[in-house]
Amino acid sequence: MTKQHFKVAMKSIAMLTLLLSFITCSNIFAQEKAPRSFGEQGKNKKYTSFALGMGAAYGNNKSLNTFIGYELPNYNTLTASQQLKDFRTAFEFFGNAERQVSKNLALKLDYSYLIKSNKVTMYPSNTFDYNNHQIVLILNYVVPGDYHFLKFGAGAGPVFSSLESVSYITNSGTFTSTGVLAKAETSFSIQMGKSLAGYINGYIGNVFAGNLKGSDGKELKNAAGESVNLSSFMIGLRLGIEFYIF
Repeated sequence: MTKQHFKVAMKSIAMLTLLLSFITCSNIFAQEKAPRSFGEQGKNKKYTSFALGMGAAYGNNKSLNTFIGYELPNYNTLTASQQLKDFRTAFEFFGNAERQVSKNLALKLDYSYLIKSNKVTMYPSNTFDYNNHQIVLILNYVVPGDYHFLKFGAGAGPVFSSLESVSYITNSGTFTSTGVLAKAETSFSIQMGKSLAGYINGYIGNVFAGNLKGSDGKELKNAAGESVNLSSFMIGLRLGIEFYIF
């Protein structure tokens, strides 16, 4: 099994697991009668919650696109539809833990693993795929309801990225970098049972990434001598489940 096939398999397993979780939870909740609402459970208590799921992010990578254009021969002769789009979709898996600190404030520590493919169809043997690990601390403003929580948050944290390049030129190998992600988000948790909620999250963010370096410590540069980075502006949507403890 190639690494690409492994990634596809992991995505499929994650999607299936999430679907089965929803089906199982729906069956359990269908048997419950009038579970205590979050509003009632949280009258004199603060919650701790744990969420997990998957999502998609729509973002750009200007520096990487320029690098790829130089690495593929005759790339500039391709039509616009054959070249890489400025904005492309990445997939992510996430998990987070949140602690309410007052009626309207909560702190959340969020982790996500993001995968993005940058393959040009006309060059099937060449890949420029990357992944990153994002760890973000977010302060949420919480609007509680009887059977839901609406949250507005902002935060920042480190990003650890790795690019795998298989190129026609000499720049093949694995290159890594670190950076910072700043993001703003809105989350909606709707109660599905006594302690369980459906989770929907939308966000905008910007990754300020350092220059990519090889295992020898040398910076990756394009044919024009410019350093390459994975800085990106992105818009994302996440779906999952969230467990609440009061």
